[in-house]
Amino acid sequence: MFSLKKNIRNDVTCALVSADAGISTAAVRHARTGRPVLEQCRFYPSVAGQDDAAQLKRIVADQGLEKRGCTTLLAPGDYQLLMVEAPEVPPSELKAAIRWRIRDLIDFHIDDAVLDVFDVPPSGARAVQEHLYVVVARTGTVGEQIDRLEQAGAALHTIDIPELALRNIAAQLPQDANGQALLYFGAERGLITLTRDTTLYLARSMDIGYRQLRETPALADRLALELQRSMDYYDRHFQQAPITSITLCPLPGSTGSFAEQLEQQVGVPVHKLQADDIAELTDSVDAETFAHCLLAIGTALRSEPTQL
Repeated sequence: MFSLKKNIRNDVTCALVSADAGISTAAVRHARTGRPVLEQCRFYPSVAGQDDAAQLKRIVADQGLEKRGCTTLLAPGDYQLLMVEAPEVPPSELKAAIRWRIRDLIDFHIDDAVLDVFDVPPSGARAVQEHLYVVVARTGTVGEQIDRLEQAGAALHTIDIPELALRNIAAQLPQDANGQALLYFGAERGLITLTRDTTLYLARSMDIGYRQLRETPALADRLALELQRSMDYYDRHFQQAPITSITLCPLPGSTGSFAEQLEQQVGVPVHKLQADDIAELTDSVDAETFAHCLLAIGTALRSEPTQL
């Protein structure tokens, strides 16, 4: 998404992602043939009273991110993902046209916004490109993210969003060829993504995280309804075959029989994601570390060249 245009090795992508629970890192080697290789992933939990800036600097040095470079993610509350009608303008005028189109859809002045766009798959029988996804954030928020990492010594080259990190995860799974729903839960919020053939069709954010799932198992009913609505929209709007596979990303700690409840409610098989589903492993990865590092791994799985 937001690119800083720095020269990096293009065979290995490193990621560093911050969350309330701590900082996760990952490094993925992209082979010309075969599956990507997860060279490392590590989770550094937050500790009350610690110097966050000093810890971040130690992590950057520990992972060699001052030389290898890295990409990171915006936090869910730091950006908006909008679906807007695609303007009929030349490519050179697209950004200006999009700025005009979204000015009333954001809660701050458009002059304070930084944005990027990516395609929404064509809808309907005509297969016409009618909409675009727009990622928009405050310039100051993105600037703070850049300053924080660069002051820690990291050679930051790209800032991405969780929806595209999850798209990268989904793209490694065989069920993505026919379309799948993927469910991810952070501490306080969750994401549903619907993908097919490496393309993100739909993303929905939910105010339900793994902490709520542990405390209120009955939320599985609400999630099943949200998931069914999303899959119905995918079928109807994009005129695709129905989703027949759900992938549940790992959750830190225990959430009981949540996967089984969800499968029973929706009537679609639920696959519990494992680390070796998405990459070759150089070392074993325990379930808790994998859960905390999933977004960092998805970010490091990014392989497309930057365009901005």
